[in-house]
Amino acid sequence: MSKSTQINYLNFNFDVSAYRLLGRELITDRITALFEIVKNSYDANANKVEVEFIDVNPRTKKSKIIIRDDGLGMELDDLKNKWMVIGTSSKRRERTSPKPYNRKVVGKKGIGRFAVDLLGAKLTLKTKKKGEKKWIFLETDWSQYSDLEARQLVLPFEEDKEYFTDIKNRYWFEEGIEDEQGTILEIESVNDVWTESDVTRVYRELGRLASPNSKITQYPFNIWIKSNYEAYNDVRVKPFSIVEFATISIELKHNKEKNLQEIIYFEKGELIKKEVQPRIFGLVDFYLYYFNQTAKRKFKDKFNIDIDGIKIYRDGIITTPFAENESHQDKQKDILGLDKRRYSGFFDRLNSRDLLGFLEITDEENPNLIEATNRQDFLDNESWRETKLFIIEQVQQIEKFLKYERENVRQILKSDFGKANDELRNIKQTIATVKKEASPEVKKQLQHIEADLGKLQGTVNKGIRDYAKLEEESKQKESLFFSLVSLQTYAAMFSHMTKHTIGHVLRDAEYFNKHFPNEKLNDRFKLISNRIYSEFVTLRTGVDFMLKYAQSDNEIEDINLHDLIGNLFNNIYAIEFQKQAIDTQLEVSSKLILNYNKKAIEDIFDNLISNSIKALKGINNKIIKCSSIIEKDKLILYFSDNGKGIPEEDKYRIFDIFFTKTAEEGGAGIGLYMVKTRIEAMQGNIEVVNNEFKPTGATFKIELPFKK
Repeated sequence: MSKSTQINYLNFNFDVSAYRLLGRELITDRITALFEIVKNSYDANANKVEVEFIDVNPRTKKSKIIIRDDGLGMELDDLKNKWMVIGTSSKRRERTSPKPYNRKVVGKKGIGRFAVDLLGAKLTLKTKKKGEKKWIFLETDWSQYSDLEARQLVLPFEEDKEYFTDIKNRYWFEEGIEDEQGTILEIESVNDVWTESDVTRVYRELGRLASPNSKITQYPFNIWIKSNYEAYNDVRVKPFSIVEFATISIELKHNKEKNLQEIIYFEKGELIKKEVQPRIFGLVDFYLYYFNQTAKRKFKDKFNIDIDGIKIYRDGIITTPFAENESHQDKQKDILGLDKRRYSGFFDRLNSRDLLGFLEITDEENPNLIEATNRQDFLDNESWRETKLFIIEQVQQIEKFLKYERENVRQILKSDFGKANDELRNIKQTIATVKKEASPEVKKQLQHIEADLGKLQGTVNKGIRDYAKLEEESKQKESLFFSLVSLQTYAAMFSHMTKHTIGHVLRDAEYFNKHFPNEKLNDRFKLISNRIYSEFVTLRTGVDFMLKYAQSDNEIEDINLHDLIGNLFNNIYAIEFQKQAIDTQLEVSSKLILNYNKKAIEDIFDNLISNSIKALKGINNKIIKCSSIIEKDKLILYFSDNGKGIPEEDKYRIFDIFFTKTAEEGGAGIGLYMVKTRIEAMQGNIEVVNNEFKPTGATFKIELPFKK
């Protein structure tokens, strides 16, 4: 750039469509729009806010929505430099409201006021600070913006077009009383009809605005609803009650001084609390409540609302899921992934209809948990992903406990059936003994009793048989599910194998097609024929491996473990290992024979291999190794890789179902759970031990007892 070059400058500007992009297209739910406005009242130190619906069903020219509060109100400078400034930083800079309330302000984006556009086309704002003599009125007519946008889409006048900031919003002053203060938003040209069920949803959602565990007591925040509906003529929104009917109640706190976080853990038939190091998202408090069917009915009768999952609160005020634009629960958002956990039906997973929860976060402890601007999610970062994982892990501990209790009940029931059968048999024997010396009349009566006992014993025996059949069917379903998961894991591998094989065969067949017959190329033809044969043998091996899933899971046979793992290493996964440059080491005795179901054993190592492949991505000199040691009463297998390894905080939870760190690569958190379940069915055990490929990698130790 020469010294004579003239420097000019350009400014960014906003197209008139900005009102729509920041309003109805960003906040698409009118309940959320109301939340935004009510939250502003909270930030303004209001003790009371009223939401009034006037003639909103049906809509008329008189239809209005009025939100009024007794908060601090605004001066003209506040309107000019805060309300009228998009994305104003005032609340990000001043993180607490004025004394003595000192509330943690919850509006930080500086765009919440545009939510009004979703409710109605015209807004008249009336505001006043205590001590001022006049109310300030500010009028915003969103139809001006929409009309101008429509004209600009038709007429090309880019040079002289008006921008968002060029539209004038008139304001004026009116006399008031010095002691009055607050802000009133009067919304006209209402966009939608508000039925009684809509107002009911407003009541219920606003009842969730403040956490039931919040400390908003010294300076309470009360919300009132007024409408033409009798049930909501002038009613205070009752804060969401602390749960009193829960079947299981869990309260997890944090210790800021020691920097420790409470979690729950299922161990030896109990849910216990333990303190651990905090995760990357920081320290939190978590209140979690489980409801069985009876508790759900009682809760519904008491509050007339459904159990609806886990909410997140920042400094006592709800963050997200903020408010649902779907009243039907099946269509509501599931940002925590509780209801989307794959294959949940097979394992009786808990979902948002079984749980109420309140995760309490703060600005101070959890700065990297950042709400999305549309108020329906959080920004996707490592802190948010770990938060979701933390929540689901706590839910999983309850699931384990419930499974343990169900199993206990089943065993008691099974035992009771057996005892009842024994008692009936003893009674019949006693009657038979008495009959020998009884009179004819008594014998006749005893014969009737014997007949009735026989029927009763038949019913009990049928119950025992049906119960055994049900248990067997349950095991078969789980086994089928495991096979389907393994098949899914292998399907992608087989697809690649097929594509690879067909590609080679097509190239060789094309050579044949072009050059055959030609005696000079006979040696070449023989070589190609052998290669085609070899490719199809590889493909047949893959097909045979897939077809094993059609076999019975109850077939027991002698299995050469060295050959089974070698087949996986050298045939089934050979192409993938070659593609990923993975070396394998197999140090298992070729004479070692297991007498078990082959498909179950293949499932175990198939999933361990798949797990290692994911862990080895981005690693140089990749190795997967399997070795064995025979001790007096057991076989010990070590399965290792030199991949990324397992963080210390994950070692206790990697076998939990749905725990995964590879979701983006297709991991469903099923594989290691299935491996553990398969091994435990063999009366064995699997655990993570010190890795032999230090400093990185992972080693699994598998113990299988002999003669079991």
